[in-house]
Amino acid sequence: MEQKKVVVTNFTDPLCTWCWGLEPVFRKLETHFPSEIEFRYVMGGLVENIEEKWDPANGIGHADIPRINQQIEAHWKDAERRHGMPVRGTGFTLFSREFPSTYPQNIAYKAAQMVDQKKADRFLRRMREASAAEYLMTSHPDVLDKLAADVGLDLKEFHKYLEDGSAEKAFRDDLKITRAFGVTGFPTCLVSYGDKQVLLRGYNDYDTFVKVIEMASDGKMKPVNKPRYDDKQMLNFIKDHGRLALAELKEAFDFPDAKSADVWVKKMQKEGKVKINPVGESYFIEPVTIPEVVGGHYCDTATGQCV
Repeated sequence: MEQKKVVVTNFTDPLCTWCWGLEPVFRKLETHFPSEIEFRYVMGGLVENIEEKWDPANGIGHADIPRINQQIEAHWKDAERRHGMPVRGTGFTLFSREFPSTYPQNIAYKAAQMVDQKKADRFLRRMREASAAEYLMTSHPDVLDKLAADVGLDLKEFHKYLEDGSAEKAFRDDLKITRAFGVTGFPTCLVSYGDKQVLLRGYNDYDTFVKVIEMASDGKMKPVNKPRYDDKQMLNFIKDHGRLALAELKEAFDFPDAKSADVWVKKMQKEGKVKINPVGESYFIEPVTIPEVVGGHYCDTATGQCV
């Protein structure tokens, strides 16, 4: 049976800033290839020990951990100005002597996968948000538990796979897959359609993904050209994702610029349908869901749906 979906396998790490920056591209792929894109994630283990990390291209390393945290913060803020995804301004403390690695986050994602795949992907997103926009030390077990609870993971099952070694084994298997594909940096995406595969190294924009998808599918898969969405559909899209950054909204719905997207958001905010959570140089948009009784029916103010 012929494959109906394009699979985008993202070799990643929860603390990769340009993986965070790739989120708007993924949102646009979702709206322009509706029901035709499947995202999968392979954990690549960005940092085994930050004290041994040396990244001369971004000026990270060869310092004590407090100074390295400052170096990473400067790199992330510079990246925010280019990719547009929110990064908190000050107080970056993702690493410490006790927690010098991103491996715990990678292993936690594999444990979450064993509990519930859909919730695992939401958990990965929460780890990215918590790291970039909240500056939480997401390698800490208590923080991981909170983020897992945020997305509704069964914590008993989650802990089971963390403690019995199966999640770590799954992570080690991911590392083998990462090496087998020659992946040395993140993000790297493998675009697959049937038996055709194309490896995209580093950050790539939406147009590059479209060209690769069309090539891999022999022209069978083409994007919807400027899909039309009404307010209700856009609000539902935000609700489905929990919350979106302004950059994601802009890309997903083809706003010509961030200012135009901001105008729409402020209109929805004035109508009481969304709330804004400022972070760094941008903000997140969250749905407001207050059930109201209208003519004997309960109505969701975020979507306008009544039951």
